[in-house]
Amino acid sequence: MSDKKISKEEVRHIAHLSKIEIPDNKLSFYADEMEKILEYFKKLSSVDTTGVKPMTHVSDSVNVTREDVIKECISNKEFLENCPDSFGQYIKVPKVLDKE
Repeated sequence: MSDKKISKEEVRHIAHLSKIEIPDNKLSFYADEMEKILEYFKKLSSVDTTGVKPMTHVSDSVNVTREDVIKECISNKEFLENCPDSFGQYIKVPKVLDKE
């Protein structure tokens, strides 16, 4: 990892992508905090992991599964009647994404 410092403009850009509003007087604070995080990653990168098996979870538990069994359920018509808003056989939901 390089020793490049995070600029206020990069913090502003990351905040925009994250849809977070950060006041201009706090940009330096968050740039410093991000620097601390990157420094920690530099320390982690220096750890020798030779011979360490990759893992997906720290626990050795295994998923408990069951046989798929088809059960009776309500009809599409009954389901749609219980929805707040629908169009034909589709459920209408509020818009959650914008064009940015």
